[in-house]
Amino acid sequence: ADAILKEADDFCNAQMEEAKIEIEKEIKGFEKKSLASRKLYKEKTKSSAGFRERNAILNNKQKCINDVIESAICKIENLDATEYFDFLEKLFNKNVQSGTGVMYISTSDKDRMPEDFVKKIEKIAKEKNGSITIEDSRDNVENGFVLVYGDIEENCQIKALFNGQLDRLKDIANRELFG
Repeated sequence: ADAILKEADDFCNAQMEEAKIEIEKEIKGFEKKSLASRKLYKEKTKSSAGFRERNAILNNKQKCINDVIESAICKIENLDATEYFDFLEKLFNKNVQSGTGVMYISTSDKDRMPEDFVKKIEKIAKEKNGSITIEDSRDNVENGFVLVYGDIEENCQIKALFNGQLDRLKDIANRELFG
């Protein structure tokens, strides 16, 4: 009986040792998985935080660029009458076409228009083998003007000029501000 008990005891001890070894292997496996999961979670968290930081910086840069562009538009719109109409004259000279055209200008611009502006515009049109008449705004022209030659319209409003070149202006502003 003692021999049987000893054999059973040895068998149980051997089984317990094997079970301990298996359990230790499983624990080490779980620890490895847990460590890998923590490492992955840490990397994902760092990556996510980095992305949010870069995104916030980009959004702030875009806001700064938009503010600079809005400031430039505002500056042009608020030039004194002489400078403003010199600007419009140059803009007209760049966009005038031959033929008979109409310049639609805002009521507020027409009210502050220098006396010689119409003559200057007519002279420029004549030099380009054309003629131009200035009329009150249509379609809510704000600042600047819209030129109409038959079916062709050229929007020379200040905001439209900036909007037409927005990507280019943003690239320039980005280079200058954050280069």
